[in-house]
Amino acid sequence: MVDHDTLIDTLCDEAVPVRRVAPAWRRALAWSPVALGIGYLATQMLHRAGTDWAGPLAGVAAANIVLSLALGIAAFTAALSASVPGAPARTSGWIMACLGIWLTLAAYSIGISSQPVGHLGHGSYCFTFVLVAGVPMIAITVLALRRTRSLNPVRSLMLAGTGIAFLSFGLLAFCHPIAMSAMDFAGHLVAGVLLGALTIGLGRKAIAA
Repeated sequence: MVDHDTLIDTLCDEAVPVRRVAPAWRRALAWSPVALGIGYLATQMLHRAGTDWAGPLAGVAAANIVLSLALGIAAFTAALSASVPGAPARTSGWIMACLGIWLTLAAYSIGISSQPVGHLGHGSYCFTFVLVAGVPMIAITVLALRRTRSLNPVRSLMLAGTGIAFLSFGLLAFCHPIAMSAMDFAGHLVAGVLLGALTIGLGRKAIAA
């Protein structure tokens, strides 16, 4: 027969204090610069054109950068929050508003393009840039999520992949013309979806509780 008192005493002796996890927003703000730095270094192997910051539409580029980075950090925060039991990710109104403005800016950029539709392969550079910037970020997000792991790793990694995509879009906006074609924008989105799939595929086992 098992001696329950002895078992309880043994467990009490071996128990160690549990360090409390920092709030998701604080961890996201700490990890996001690391991910951005690694993504930036990875893209140094690519040819980079400079945005015309002296042009009349420089504000559009600046707004695109701010919105992309804000959405990336927000999605990463949601991924970290969703990985903690009892703290489900919530989509706040300001995030949806930022996403709406981001899509509006994309539509405006397409509308002012001399080739609004574009042609197949028009967004190949952007597609490559987003992947090159985003793939190294996957390791950073998985490392951050391993602190708490997740009871629903697919959901957490899907949100993390969304964050990686938008952080990559933010880096791309530093070296992307204001105007773009619909095919170019489609290249952005396809690369973002692929990053999400890679994040789930590479990180699922690593963060599963």
